[in-house]
Amino acid sequence: MLKTVIIDDDYVSRMVLREMLEKFLDNIEILGEAGSVEEGVKLIEDTDPELVLLDISMSDGTGFDLLDKLKTVNFKLIFITAYSEYAVKAFKYSAFDYIVKPLNVDELTKAIMRIPHIPRVENKGRVKTLKDNMMSLDENASKTVALPEINGFAIVKVEDIVRCEGKRNYTRIIFKAAPEKVVSRTLLEFEHLLAPLGFVRIHRSHLVNILNVVRYLKTDGGMVELKTGELLKVSPKHKEDLLNKLLSNKL
Repeated sequence: MLKTVIIDDDYVSRMVLREMLEKFLDNIEILGEAGSVEEGVKLIEDTDPELVLLDISMSDGTGFDLLDKLKTVNFKLIFITAYSEYAVKAFKYSAFDYIVKPLNVDELTKAIMRIPHIPRVENKGRVKTLKDNMMSLDENASKTVALPEINGFAIVKVEDIVRCEGKRNYTRIIFKAAPEKVVSRTLLEFEHLLAPLGFVRIHRSHLVNILNVVRYLKTDGGMVELKTGELLKVSPKHKEDLLNKLLSNKL
């Protein structure tokens, strides 16, 4: 059984969430509920839960305020949020899971099923990344993304990523200067995250930062040259979109 606490200042939301968990999931043990930041801190410290379902915005502060007040943070964390679909991207950039209000049993079930793959929040660096991303959704240049590693997460600037290369269920991340990383996420997931930040799909296996493309070549049906000196094939399917983005970027 996964020992769980619910922290949300909306009584109705807490009641609905508890009922959903008790009715549809048999692997959850609810240790308690809290309706404020202060109550949430005490509840976590008293019960030492394995999973915290945490509201972002509460009457006496935010979920971030609660996490800041904790002496130790050693549990799995799913945020409860009423933010728009656009703002929800901040959670994905920071590799946190979330449930969107109004609560939906299908989304809740999917989130609980992902719990084995969610790391414990053992330091506050990834929380700070999420908080920064929530505060600067329109400041694309300063975006950071949390990349899962064996022992935790690496937090990197999006602008430092040159390209992403898909390998089935894994993706190679190539940087301007740092060593590359292999991450257990699909290229499609990275495309959804990074396309709004100037990345373009040029091939089924390649996603590139448009700012790192220095030349388009008609050779072999279409190639791009990157600032790293690499030459990558452009598939016919993605050629028009790439050229449009390259031209608009130069205007």
